[in-house]
Amino acid sequence: MDIQTLLYELKKYEDSMLTTRRDLHKHAETGWQEYRTTALLIEKLKEHGIPVKFGKEIINKDYLWAYPSETVRKSAIDRALNEGADPEIIKEMDGFTGLCAVIETGKPGPMLALRFDIDCNDVTESTDTDRPPVKDGFCSIHDGCMHACGHDGHASLGLHTCIALNEIKDELSGTIKVIFQPAEEGVRGAQSIAEGGILDDVDYFLTGHLGMGWKTGSLVALSRGFLSTTKVDAEFKGISAHAGMSPQDGKNAILAACSATLAMHTACQDSRGASRINVGTIEGGSGRNVVPADALIRFETRGETADIQNLVLKKAMNAAKGAAEMFDCSVDTKIMGSASSADSDPEMEPFIHAGASRVAAITNYVREAAFSGSEDATYLMAKVQSHGGKAAYMCIGSTIAAPHHNDHFNFDEASLLTGLRLYVSTVCEILHK
Repeated sequence: MDIQTLLYELKKYEDSMLTTRRDLHKHAETGWQEYRTTALLIEKLKEHGIPVKFGKEIINKDYLWAYPSETVRKSAIDRALNEGADPEIIKEMDGFTGLCAVIETGKPGPMLALRFDIDCNDVTESTDTDRPPVKDGFCSIHDGCMHACGHDGHASLGLHTCIALNEIKDELSGTIKVIFQPAEEGVRGAQSIAEGGILDDVDYFLTGHLGMGWKTGSLVALSRGFLSTTKVDAEFKGISAHAGMSPQDGKNAILAACSATLAMHTACQDSRGASRINVGTIEGGSGRNVVPADALIRFETRGETADIQNLVLKKAMNAAKGAAEMFDCSVDTKIMGSASSADSDPEMEPFIHAGASRVAAITNYVREAAFSGSEDATYLMAKVQSHGGKAAYMCIGSTIAAPHHNDHFNFDEASLLTGLRLYVSTVCEILHK
């Protein structure tokens, strides 16, 4: 089939993409708890005869950052079952989320991997009646869970990319692995997949994100400048005492936490490149008249390179330790997530440019641009690049109703068909016979 005809006919998937996206949006699931989402994707892929690996088959359990307790996971599984997840698939998943579809063309050629993230944000969605998710009946039904970043769109886009590529696999060569990654938010999920072995033989890796400040019709082919990052919880322990009668007997954990916070925010200067530190939450204490015995801060460090980020992290950890000692408290720090720095490979741009040139809806092609944030797909990119493979991260323009991670977020659903045509067109460019 002529490729332009093929791309035109992909419109047949548009309604299904919208339905899937809205279903996932309504049943949003946070990182490591995407049981219904994973089961639905597995079910749909199996219906189309596409082989699937999932759960423990694709992850390394040594890298399950901020993994929820068994009680939390059990509650999430029960909810997924109550909302229609296939019980047999849930049983086969054995408590783990995420999957990888494998499309074999039966002909020798490159190994290509695509990646789509599937988790939601820990945000309660706005129920303002003028919002499309409310008016059209797909607002999240789960408090504290909202697809406020577009991963519902990514999951639907990935599913239909699989289905479309499987239909034309006889026209391609090589093998395609399509990864549906759990727990991107908080940069918690990708490293477990990067260290799970599924990327060890990949020659080309392609992923992307909807929106990110780019309006519908735009495409950034090569994102660069991802910041390396580490997410940390620091728990301070002191001794409680009566604040009026015997304050001298107490050890104030909140003072230690506040002192650490102030010290950390002086520690991020680096002349070699961009660096960041942010204490995002602080909590503690039990009463107005009680010297607080407990305090918790959640912070993150970022750097333009891994060396910069590691130095900022070291200073932050030292600040926490020093503040604890100053107030005669203890501190326990725990890594809750991380991502590496990365740049897209310029060798991928000709493939993307050729793929995009056949998609009429892409009217603003940008060869490269800075990402300026962090994304744990960088671990997947770095894994492929470590053995000589090439990787790229695209930004697929989609006009948004509010900033990413905002409770009013929504994206232009027209970008789903554009994304589908872009992925299929670009894959055809890489894996043509």
